[in-house]
Amino acid sequence: MNGEYFSHAPILSAAMTFTSGPVLELGAGFGSTLMLHGLCGSTKRSLTTIESDKQWILKFINFGREWHKFRQVKDFIDLPEYSQEWGLVFVDHGIAEQRGYSVRMLKDTPMIVVHDTCHYFLYDYEPILSEFKYRWDYKINGPQTTVVSNTIDVRKKFAEVCL
Repeated sequence: MNGEYFSHAPILSAAMTFTSGPVLELGAGFGSTLMLHGLCGSTKRSLTTIESDKQWILKFINFGREWHKFRQVKDFIDLPEYSQEWGLVFVDHGIAEQRGYSVRMLKDTPMIVVHDTCHYFLYDYEPILSEFKYRWDYKINGPQTTVVSNTIDVRKKFAEVCL
């Protein structure tokens, strides 16, 4: 597997330590799903993973537990999860043009970690990311990750641990 799929790992794991409450993962992946499964299981946080690709979600479904729910959807428009309260959200789903919409619908979440933000031309991230009070960009060679919040100063939090 290519290391680029794991470029969000240090940010997502740090975000878990800065937040509490249930976790929502939009888009399953070998990096995020397995890591979140372990972190949520060890900290007794619930985790919901939503995926649009039926064949892809089958790779992870055996990780389902009472505290880790999986759901397959047609798309990421008008999900009932958008009206629920989450402590942390990770956005990395496969429907590129709907990623920005997902972030916008979850804007009241204390912290949102968004993958692939260097590919602004593929994903509808801007201008929504710029609308948040706090934003921190993890700029590395390869897929970049951005953390946004309207309540937590993510610039300060992440600058301390991820230089």
